[in-house]
Amino acid sequence: MKSSSAASIILLTFALPLFGQFRDEIVVTASSVPETVEETPAAVSVVTREEIDRRAATGVADLLREVPGVMVARTGSSGKATSLFLRGGSSKQALVLWNGIEMNNPYFSGYDFGQMSTAGVERVEVVRGPFSALYGSDAVSGVVNVLTTPRSSGGRIEVEGGEQGWLNAQAAGGVTAGAWSAHAAVERRSDDGFAPNDAFDSSSVLGGATVQMTGRVSLGVLARHSAYELGIPMTPSADLTEFVASPERRQEGSEMQFALPLRYDRGTRSFELKLSESRRTEEFADVAGPFGPEASDTTSRIRSARGAARYGSLTVGGEYEMSTVDHVSNFSLIDERDRRNRSAFVEQRMSFDGGVELAAGLRYDDFESFGSELSPRVAAAWVRSGTKLRVAYGEGFRAPAIGELYSPFFGNAGLDAERSGTVEIGLDRFFAAGHASVTVFRSDYDELIVFGDDFRFQNIAAADAHGVELAAARRFGGLRMAGSYTWLRTEDAATGEALIRRPEHSGSFSIGYDLARLSTQLVVAHTGERADVTDLIPFGRVTSRAYTAADIVVSYRAAAWRPFVKIENVTGEEYQEVFGYPSPARRLRLGVRYTFP
Repeated sequence: MKSSSAASIILLTFALPLFGQFRDEIVVTASSVPETVEETPAAVSVVTREEIDRRAATGVADLLREVPGVMVARTGSSGKATSLFLRGGSSKQALVLWNGIEMNNPYFSGYDFGQMSTAGVERVEVVRGPFSALYGSDAVSGVVNVLTTPRSSGGRIEVEGGEQGWLNAQAAGGVTAGAWSAHAAVERRSDDGFAPNDAFDSSSVLGGATVQMTGRVSLGVLARHSAYELGIPMTPSADLTEFVASPERRQEGSEMQFALPLRYDRGTRSFELKLSESRRTEEFADVAGPFGPEASDTTSRIRSARGAARYGSLTVGGEYEMSTVDHVSNFSLIDERDRRNRSAFVEQRMSFDGGVELAAGLRYDDFESFGSELSPRVAAAWVRSGTKLRVAYGEGFRAPAIGELYSPFFGNAGLDAERSGTVEIGLDRFFAAGHASVTVFRSDYDELIVFGDDFRFQNIAAADAHGVELAAARRFGGLRMAGSYTWLRTEDAATGEALIRRPEHSGSFSIGYDLARLSTQLVVAHTGERADVTDLIPFGRVTSRAYTAADIVVSYRAAAWRPFVKIENVTGEEYQEVFGYPSPARRLRLGVRYTFP
């Protein structure tokens, strides 16, 4: 395998002069200041609105499957619990943002991508590697930032239907008028699923506005609300020997993000203040559970105030955050427990003659519940004639979640933070017609929180992950091609075994063609064999088989109208992203999109 990976790296390195990408693509997640993809000394992937439309993608998680270093695991069909694994880190160690607002659940960390749609999404930025120096807790293996502010005026309406009761309708638009700009989006979705009690219904509404109060001061507002209801078609039987139908097992919930950003800008000097809140509610019930009626109700909330002052290339800032969880179920109760944190950070971003780019950051976090953390990151890049050679080292941490600290019987108020250190080196090539990149990395994870022999959470695990990420895209007139490949080796320090749901081999390939008004897009994604766990006796580790799934989209442009056809899982592949939970079968979707200036 190692020789195969080395051959792939050599092949891509020789191919670098053939590929490229537009150099003026601006990213806002990898640094305190906006910068272009070409100059940032970080491993960055950007998914644009154009790519979302070409794939007729309705879920953000489906877009992330094509990003190198990313593994997505969903427990069944549309809407079900969906976890993200980045560079071998756990699903709790990737920070998820909506327009810079933290979305991770403070109850047990992580973020469930199952209900996050692409309605109103203009771009998704993924930065790989630890960024606790900028964002603090949870930014251990990387950061995903979902951005919804459009860069120009215009709007769209899209309606589609399909097999298994699939119905989806959405509208989005933005306008700029003098000192004002505003945007909004709304979506309603219904899906019967692929089995009894497999339905998923959701609605989303989001928007924002900004007013330039003076020539130097701007004030904005951002808000998002989504709600969902779904069925859970299977559950382990009472004797834990098989999965059985669960016709009464239901879950519903909602999610809300809100922010008030204020900015003062005076040339090389600026000041930003953002007040935000992120809230999630989840209600679960099964009146006919295998062990009797089951029910739970969880509310989690994160409130924060973040300020930053920039003078030239130096940024200094601070943040106050309070996370709260209220949970009640048949088995446990957490009554309004909170976790508070105060932090200060500094970042120096410098550019030198000769194409040298440097970034150095340091953040200090002080948690009332367990103590303090100091997170550094240093990165450098040499950029010349469309070639970027970069190297970075960073440390990250994940604060113990409120559920890990205070759950009855299992919680441990003496937990410390999980920690990591990562070193990486990468090479990128940019031209007008595409791009190519290769990144080699190694991460070491310590003080990992796991369920100990005393049936309580403990800091007793360690692991390491190393791998290679390849990505390339190329346009030849109307022909478009893109691909990614990740080789990943993970190891539990205590057992020597691979970490669960992290395949050694994964990747994707897409090819599309534009011919006059006709456009086609084929996306093929492969996930290799990987370790997993089973919910059935004798529990323990199992192996999930490799699979390859493909989607195809065909659309036709007629002025402002674009009818399209999408076939999901076009080959009818039978597979499981999470062991024991079958993924969706083939489905046909028909839709039409109307855009206006």
